[in-house]
Amino acid sequence: MKLFYLSIFLLILHSVGAQSRIENGFAMNPDYQPYTNWIDTSYAQCMQNWTTNMEWDACIGEHHQNWSDFMNKEYNELLDLLNEDGKKLLVESQKAWRNNNMAQDDFWNYFGEVKADYFGREGTFGAYMTDLQNTRSRAVELHAYIEAFSYD
Repeated sequence: MKLFYLSIFLLILHSVGAQSRIENGFAMNPDYQPYTNWIDTSYAQCMQNWTTNMEWDACIGEHHQNWSDFMNKEYNELLDLLNEDGKKLLVESQKAWRNNNMAQDDFWNYFGEVKADYFGREGTFGAYMTDLQNTRSRAVELHAYIEAFSYD
């Protein structure tokens, strides 16, 4: 059963696009290595070890929070590196990213109310995992921008 859910997760991950735009741009650099950190490792282990829906939910929630915290840290670090024009653009970009995520969540919630039996728990958890991957992607994107400032 876990293999089924992991397959769904990987399908969602592939369709969402785990790499951000800037990561894909860096991929053209022969020195580029895809970004992973302890959150990825912890999440992979957690997804292999849950046995109940509550544990599955806790795993997704914990790692979504970790990526959100990392994203906010990277956002603030990037702000410190930018001039005033760059700061203004980053603030607008982050605001647009958050607004898009909230709109997606609002629509998902609406859809869940009008078609409550359509997806079931797998769909609900799949949506949570998609949200986690979107947050991860944005965090990695911000991290990649920071890395670009130190690239020679």
